[in-house]
Amino acid sequence: MQFGEGGKDSKLFVHELASVYIRYGQSKGFKSQILESSEGHMIIRFKGANVWKAFEQEVGKHCVQRIGPTETKGRKHTSFVAVAVLPLPEPRLLKPIPENELEITFQRGHGKGGQHQNTTDSACRIVHPRTQLSVFINGRDQHANRRDAIRIITARINQFDQEKKDREYGKKRKVLSKGGRGETDKIRTYNFLKGFAVDHRTGKKTNNIKGVMKGDLNLLM
Repeated sequence: MQFGEGGKDSKLFVHELASVYIRYGQSKGFKSQILESSEGHMIIRFKGANVWKAFEQEVGKHCVQRIGPTETKGRKHTSFVAVAVLPLPEPRLLKPIPENELEITFQRGHGKGGQHQNTTDSACRIVHPRTQLSVFINGRDQHANRRDAIRIITARINQFDQEKKDREYGKKRKVLSKGGRGETDKIRTYNFLKGFAVDHRTGKKTNNIKGVMKGDLNLLM
């Protein structure tokens, strides 16, 4: 969550909206953890069954209309908060690579190792066509070479795929830093002045804005 137009009140609403999500998550049985919190910016991690489905509809700009808690002259404010929902990168565990995705060949070894190494097809080469990664193991034992080559190519493919995911994840996070600066892509309005909340995508409206702020987002679904 990132503050946008509206200055101080927008920053305050970031934390109020965070409380809404934490309470909503609790009602769904999700575990929550605040990963980052600063003035006008928060990152919360939720864990649980179907957690993505529960929060994916929150992506976009949230508008709040009210007399801000710190307002001393009674002026009405319209502020925006940008919300992004992203699946966290998976733990870096090695994912097995099916052998039908690998091109495995054997050939005679070369270099040092003696006559046996140079006269038998013991050296193993593995190519992974999708990533164009390859590994070559040159040793006396064909089975050991094959085993080691598979381990190495598996690690390299996993690293390749993880780096790609990290780049994509980074690009998605940049969307958040660009959001919240106006009414484009506004998905929800919390109008405390008139006592209602409305979801602009579904058109659903509720006069129970207090219930919404207590975490009952089902009122808008």
